[in-house]
Amino acid sequence: MPDAFMHAILLACGLLLIGFALRAGVGLLRVLYVPAAVVGGVVGLGLIQGLLRVDAIAGFATEVSGVLSKWPGFLISVVFAGLLLERSSKSLADTAVGTAKQGVVAWLIILGQVTVGLLTVLLVLKPLGLLDADVPGSFGQLIETGFAGGHGTAAAMGEVFASLDFTAGRDLGFFFATYGLIYGTLSGIVLVNIGVRAGWLAQRSGETADLQTADLQTAADTGLEPRRAPKPVAFGRVGGQVIDPFVFQVLIVGAALGVGYGLQQLFLAATGLVATERAMGFIDNIPLFLFALVGGWIVREVLHAMKLGDLIDPPSVQRIIGFAMEFLIVAAIASLRVEAIATYFAPAVVLLIVGSLWAIVGLVVIGRWLLPRDYWFELGLINYGMSTATTAQGMLLLRIVDRDLDTPAAETYAAAAPLTAPFIGGGILTVAGFPALIAYVGLAATAGICLAGMAMLLVMGYFLRNR
Repeated sequence: MPDAFMHAILLACGLLLIGFALRAGVGLLRVLYVPAAVVGGVVGLGLIQGLLRVDAIAGFATEVSGVLSKWPGFLISVVFAGLLLERSSKSLADTAVGTAKQGVVAWLIILGQVTVGLLTVLLVLKPLGLLDADVPGSFGQLIETGFAGGHGTAAAMGEVFASLDFTAGRDLGFFFATYGLIYGTLSGIVLVNIGVRAGWLAQRSGETADLQTADLQTAADTGLEPRRAPKPVAFGRVGGQVIDPFVFQVLIVGAALGVGYGLQQLFLAATGLVATERAMGFIDNIPLFLFALVGGWIVREVLHAMKLGDLIDPPSVQRIIGFAMEFLIVAAIASLRVEAIATYFAPAVVLLIVGSLWAIVGLVVIGRWLLPRDYWFELGLINYGMSTATTAQGMLLLRIVDRDLDTPAAETYAAAAPLTAPFIGGGILTVAGFPALIAYVGLAATAGICLAGMAMLLVMGYFLRNR
C-alpha cells in the first residue's frame, strides 16, 4: 500500500504537468477555459482504464486507482476547513439572506431531481414498458442518487435497492454518478463560456475589472499569469527562523480540520447513545466537510478572541485551498469507475437526459431567479456542480470564473450546506424517507408530495427574492 500511495502521488503530479502542457498548447482547451486539472484527470482516466485491461499490470492500476479514489473525500474537507478561516467574523451575518436563498435553491434543485425522476418512471418508463413491473419506483431516485449524491450515496442506496430485491440499483447508481462527473464538467465548462460572454459574472469596477479581463484573456491564451505585474501569492506572519511561514498556515488549517474531526466524533458518540442502529447507519454518512467548516470558524474565532487573528494569512489559506482543489480534481476524474449497465441502458438514458436538462434549469432559471443578484452565476455554478456530481466539481467551475474566491459564493454555499446535506442529496430523506414513502404510499402519492414540497419552496423563494 505505501508503494501504491507513492505511485498515486507521482501519477497525480505527472497528470497535472501533462494537463498544464496540453492546456497551454491546445487551442480548443484554451478557448473553453478548461483547467489543467480537468485535462490531466481525463488523461489519467484513459490511462488507468487502459492499464486495467492489461493483465500483467491490472493489479497495479487497481491499487493506484483505489488510492486516488479516496482523496476527494478528504481534500474537500481541507477546502471547507479553510473557507471560514480567511473570512471576516461578520461575513455570515452579512450574507444571512443570501444563505437562506441558497438553502431554498438547493432544496428546489435536489427535490426537483427526485420529482422529475419519479414522474418520468410513473408517466414514461413504465407506461412504455421500458421498466418491468417488479422494478421498484425508487428507480426514479437514480438522478438524485448519482447526481446530487455521488458515488458515496450510490453505495448507500445500493443497500436500499438490495433490500428491495433490485441488486442492479447499486451498479446503476455508480453509473449515474460517473456520468454526472463527466457531464457536469463538460457541460459546466460550456455554461461558463456562455456566462462569460453573456455578462453573467459578478461585476468588478474600474481598473480592477479591466485588469481582470486582460488577465483572464492572457491566462486563456498562454496558461500563465501576466509577467508585467507578478503578484505575491502569500505573506509571512511568523519568522522564518522559527518555522516556515507557509507551514504555519498549513498548521492552522490542520487545526481547523482536527477540530472538525473531533466535532464529528463527538456528534457520532452522542447520537449513538439515543439513535437506533438503523438511524446510525444514516447518521454515519454525514460528511466530514460540514464539521470541518465549523472547525474553521471555531479556530478563527478563538484566535480573534486571543488577539491572534492577524496570524491567519488569507492569501496563504487560499493557496492551501487551491492545492487541495487541484489534486482533488485530478484524482476524482482519473479514478472514475466507468460501468455500462446493458440491461437497464434504455431507461437509464431517459433518466440521464431528464436529469441533465433539470440541472440546466436549476442554474439558468431557478438560480438566476432567486440567488443573490450580485453573484448568482458564481453561486449557481457551485450548485450546478453539486447537482450533477460533487461539491468539489462545483468548486472547480467556480474557480474558472472566480479564481481567488473574491465573491461570497463559496462562503454562502458552505453556510447553507447544513440546511440540505443531512437531509437530501445523500441525506436521511434520500436513503430512508423517499424509499419508505414509495413503499408505503406508492409512487404516485410520493411524486405528489414532492410536487407539493416544491410548491412551498417556490412560495418561500418568492418572499425571499426581493430581500
